[in-house]
Amino acid sequence: MNIPSENHTLLRLEVPATSVRRSDYLVMKALLDWLRTVAPDYASGVLLDYGCGNKPYKSLFRDRVSKHLGVDVEQNRSGTVDYVVLSGESIPLADASVDTLLSTQVLEHVPEPGRYLAEAARVLKPGGHLILTCPASYMLHEEPHDYFRYTEYGLRFLAARHGFEVIRLDPAGGAWRLLGQTFLNHKTFARRRRIPILSGIIYRVTVFCTNGVCTLLDTLNRNTKDTVNYMMIARRAGTS
Repeated sequence: MNIPSENHTLLRLEVPATSVRRSDYLVMKALLDWLRTVAPDYASGVLLDYGCGNKPYKSLFRDRVSKHLGVDVEQNRSGTVDYVVLSGESIPLADASVDTLLSTQVLEHVPEPGRYLAEAARVLKPGGHLILTCPASYMLHEEPHDYFRYTEYGLRFLAARHGFEVIRLDPAGGAWRLLGQTFLNHKTFARRRRIPILSGIIYRVTVFCTNGVCTLLDTLNRNTKDTVNYMMIARRAGTS
């Protein structure tokens, strides 16, 4: 797990939503679509949200699981983190005690990903599923606790090393989605001269048009060797 920071959970989603008018649309739309349409089919029983933040995806799994537990490095504003676990500490759950483990956009913030996945494997029942998403290419965020970016083969290697069989590994679109998201990150966070009123209008139009154009181009001409995000389903080795 990561080290607590002042704004660690403040930066995280509270509801699973995005909009074509938002600068995070190109990354979040693909992620949310996958979490809504693919991931729930692999969730059951007790789900542990490992790095849960504000538990923004709880509603997506409500009909598939009997319990949704959350663990993070600090309590959130709503007080819904069930287990606060600091870096290097074990989750206070017994071996093979959960059926599903959810990890969304957390692995890049973990300084020791091997330890994180080993702990995930420990608490997950044999035959249980790991639902994991993480960036392949994205700007620095939640600094200074932003350590890694992952390729498809890096994720497969880490999963196998810790006793997981990858069932599917999906990219969040291709190069056009990545290019558009990188451009909008620059427009949103770069220092620039501002013209009152006009700058805000230009920015909103730029975001809307970039999201629309890059979504269309990504659909027509997808090169998935470049992607903004990966979404993985893996099965814990063994039988329950």
